[in-house]
Order: sequence, then C-alpha cells, then structure tokens
Amino acid sequence: MKILFLDFDGVLNTNSYQAYLRTHGKPGWDDYGQMFDPKAVENLKLILDAIPDVKIVVESSWKVNGLDELRLMWKDRNLPGGLYDVTPDILNEELLTIDLSDPENLSKVEGLGKGREISTWLRRHGGHDCRYVILDDVAEFFGELARHHILIDPKLGITREDAMKAISYLK
Repeated sequence: MKILFLDFDGVLNTNSYQAYLRTHGKPGWDDYGQMFDPKAVENLKLILDAIPDVKIVVESSWKVNGLDELRLMWKDRNLPGGLYDVTPDILNEELLTIDLSDPENLSKVEGLGKGREISTWLRRHGGHDCRYVILDDVAEFFGELARHHILIDPKLGITREDAMKAISYLK
C-alpha cells in the first residue's frame, strides 16, 4: 500500500495564492473553504500521475467536515485523484479530557497532534509493506515519521521539487 498523508492549509491552500486573489478582487473562498492554489494542485497531480496506486489520506484540520464532505469538495473542485480516508482526530478527543487551565497538565499535551494521528492510522491500516509520505507545512513529526515528511513552504504549497521527492519516497 502507498499512502500520501495530505495537509491542506499551506500545502494546497497557499499564502501567495490567497494574496493574489485578494489583489485581483477575486473570491478566495467557496462553500467548502479557502480556494486551493492551482500550481500546488498541479504538483499534487504530478505525484498522482507518477504513482497511480497511491491513496490520499487527509491529515488536515479540514477533516472535521467529514470524509463524505471532503470527497464532495474534491469532486466539485475537479481535483486530481480521490480521497481514501482521514486520520483519526485523536488530538481533539484527548484534549477534551485534559484541564488546560491547570499548568501542571500542559505536559500531557506533548505528543498529541498530527504525528500521533498518522501513527495511529498506520498501525490500524498500514500493514508491514506500507510506503508513505507526509506533505505538511508544519515540522511536528519525530522519529520514523520525520523521515517520511516533506516540509512544505506555506507561501508556495507543493512545488515541483516537493513532488519529485514524494515520488521518490513512494517508489
């Protein structure tokens, strides 16, 4: 199995494209949220064309909308490939049980987040022969996950160079 863990904000939805839209008086949003940068989407398509059996797993905060809604957005926006799954929302589940008003509890938050959600997804679904890459603009991955992470510049989103790295990780 080949998996592309995909964040949206800073990866497909870029600061530079949002600035371009504002400067040119064009809408930056639709019914689903901020519009994705066509250059970043084209570079995502490079990965999907080169690795046609890769499955996209959303690890973005947009996953709170649910997989069905994300798939509908993907179709309506005519985005490449299709969405396979979303990572579990462990961060929110566990944060609900921690009293963050008590400074003693702040250490309990360490280790929560996208890395833990991806690790959990891999444990549940990945199997031993899983090849994967993580495209995210935040460097919050440690250990084994860090070796699979490509840090995306949020101003640019996925670049051609990022796409080539992702392809090499997945081959």
